Amino acid sequence: MSSTKSYPPRPQGDSRSDNSVREHRAAATTAGVLFIIGTAAGILSKALTYFPVHNADDPLAYAADHSGRVATGALLVLVMGLSLALLAVVLFPVLRRVDEVLATAYLIIRGAVEATTYVIVATAWLLLVPLAETMAAGPGTASPAGVRLGNLVIDADGASVIMSLVFCVGAALFYALLYRSRIAPRWIVSWGLIGIPLYAAAYLLAMYGAVGINSSEVNLLSLPLAVQEMVLAVWMIARGFRPAVAAPGSL
Repeated sequence: MSSTKSYPPRPQGDSRSDNSVREHRAAATTAGVLFIIGTAAGILSKALTYFPVHNADDPLAYAADHSGRVATGALLVLVMGLSLALLAVVLFPVLRRVDEVLATAYLIIRGAVEATTYVIVATAWLLLVPLAETMAAGPGTASPAGVRLGNLVIDADGASVIMSLVFCVGAALFYALLYRSRIAPRWIVSWGLIGIPLYAAAYLLAMYGAVGINSSEVNLLSLPLAVQEMVLAVWMIARGFRPAVAAPGSL
C-alpha cells in the first residue's frame, strides 16, 4: 500500500486577506470623512459663535440677543468632539495591529480626554445665555462685572491651550503609529510629525502671553498641521490604507 497522502488544493484567494483589505478600506474612508466633518464643524463654530461673541463689547448681551447662534456654535463644538472621538474608535482595530499599547493610549487621549474638553467648552458656551438672563435681572449685562463675566466664559484662552496640547499628544501617537506601520505614505505622515511641534509651540506662546490666542502667529504656526490633516483625510478616502504592511511581522 502506498503511504502517500493526498491534500486538497490550496485556495486561490485568501479570504482573511480580502477581509483585511475591506476592513482597512472601510476604516480609512470613515476616518477621512470624520476628519473632514470635525474640521468643518470646528471652523464653523469659531466663525459662527466664538469670534462674534469674543469680539463683542458685551459678550453676555450679544449671547442673549443671539441665543440661537450660541446654541448652534455649542452644537458644532460637540460635533467636532464626537467626530474626533469616533475617529479613534474607528481606527483602533487597525492601529492595534501595529502597537496595541500606543493604539490604546491614542484611543484614551483622543476618544476620551480630548472629547471631554470639547464637552466642557460647549457647556461653557451654553451657559452664556442663562448668565445673561441672570445679569439682566441684576445690574445688567453692560455693567463692568457683566462684561468681565462674559469674557471669562467665552474667552477660552486657557481651554484652547489645554485642548490644543491634548490634541498634540493624540496626534503624535497617531502619526507615530502610521509612520511605523507604513499604512499611509510616509511623506504625509512626516508632514504631520513636523506640524505637531509647530502647532504646540503656537499655543504654548499664547499660554505665556507672547502672542494672542487668535493672532496671525498662532494661525500661521497651526496652518501646516491643519492643511496636512485635510490632505491625509482626502488620501484616506481616495486610496485607503495598505493592510499588508500593517501586520506586525512586516514592520
